[in-house]
Amino acid sequence: MSGLLRRLAVATAGMTVLAAAVWGAYGLTGLQEGGSSGEAVTLYDPRDARQVAGTADDVFAGTVVRRSGERDVYGVFSDLYAVRVGHVFKGQLRGTVAVSYEQGHQPLTEGSSYVFATGRVPDGRSHAVLLETTLTPITGLTAPAHAPSPDSGPATASTPASVPAMSAVNAPAGRTVAEYWTWAVRHEIDVSPR
Repeated sequence: MSGLLRRLAVATAGMTVLAAAVWGAYGLTGLQEGGSSGEAVTLYDPRDARQVAGTADDVFAGTVVRRSGERDVYGVFSDLYAVRVGHVFKGQLRGTVAVSYEQGHQPLTEGSSYVFATGRVPDGRSHAVLLETTLTPITGLTAPAHAPSPDSGPATASTPASVPAMSAVNAPAGRTVAEYWTWAVRHEIDVSPR
């Protein structure tokens, strides 16, 4: 009988360690504080354009044609937009593409241009703006790139930035939107696990 009690005690201790590990991981995600479901899987710093460029499948300047609906991509509720691709910094996109943008952000404005850092959605026909990046309108590719500092938080409509809430970590000063994103793509940092 003592062998059975010993195995039961070891199993109980193992379950306690497992429960503590799961609870600890839950605490790191921020979900208990109202975080989004994407926060637990974001491996890149959304304020660092180099990491965003390294994570994105495509980085491009585009103009919103229209809002075309809503979608659920693995539990992330998003607005769906038709976006006309302008200048491509990374990837091969052309024409008008479907882009999802996580709900909870300021909706994109029809006719406005933005720099999009996107990943391909598993359906193969559309793209999603990387989680935790915040898009703000740009006036053009030759406009100055206003990148917030790493500790300034995300850009907002009242503090316009030409980048999706990212810092200019080691970015050359005084660059245009096009120069900034060309630099970010050339110096991209891949943070994906190997």
